[in-house]
Amino acid sequence: MTGRIVVGIDGSQQSGNALEWAVERARLGGEQLELLNAYTLVPELNFYGFYGAPSQPVDWYIDFSGQLLEAAATRVRELAPALTCKLTSQLGHPAYLLAEASEAADAVVVGRRGLGSVASTLMGSVSNRLTSQAKCPLVVVGEEQRPTTGPIVVGIDGSEFGVHALRYALAEAAVHRTAVRAVAAYELLHPALRDDPELVARMQADVERETADTIAHALDEVQGTDTASVSVESVAVQGPAAEAILDHAKDARLIVVGTHGKGLVRRILLGSVSRRVLNDADRPVAVVDVPEA
Repeated sequence: MTGRIVVGIDGSQQSGNALEWAVERARLGGEQLELLNAYTLVPELNFYGFYGAPSQPVDWYIDFSGQLLEAAATRVRELAPALTCKLTSQLGHPAYLLAEASEAADAVVVGRRGLGSVASTLMGSVSNRLTSQAKCPLVVVGEEQRPTTGPIVVGIDGSEFGVHALRYALAEAAVHRTAVRAVAAYELLHPALRDDPELVARMQADVERETADTIAHALDEVQGTDTASVSVESVAVQGPAAEAILDHAKDARLIVVGTHGKGLVRRILLGSVSRRVLNDADRPVAVVDVPEA
């Protein structure tokens, strides 16, 4: 039985990039694609004497949505004629509808910014909301040229979120037939203690060993028979976690992060490390949450 990958389509170039990433991924894993377009109507308004009404009749929005999806389906047939592709057109907010469609999906794939959004340090509202609302891994694809070779890089921090991110990275590496690079960062001592080189060297060795043990423990938790053949490179790096992940992902085809880091409680916004990686990465990023019991 094949799985399902949901792709958000809005007519923007970045949603086109997301579509092409999803097609390539589905070709490797045998998943079905569901292309979803959410259309909205301008509400009729009477606001302090200002009158507004939908600029087009409802049928126009429905037809436009269908034509947009058919254009996307045509591109899928050009790239992978054998792929099964379902088209879904619905009235509503795209983040809400994509979150609903993510139920029992293998992944939801969206552009980093959608139609009409402006370039900024923040993600588009749809991808931003889906990081907390999607019920499966979320893959965010930007406008950059997507690498088709290289390892899958994943951030590890000893938390449950990092373990699930590693599990997803290993599974994706098995499908892509590539390796995993597991990156864990550590900070050194308080500056006041660095005047003692011998103490610094001893404590740095201890921290590096603990960081390596963190990666090894996570690997022990998640490796199974289906990912046993995946080669894993463990990297312990001094410095901020987001910078460590980005620095070691310059040759990566995909970066995987958990929704939150160690010690953080579940909340609407991403953890600072995950958000920094998602905003600054020049390649696709998968955001993985802890599955609900």
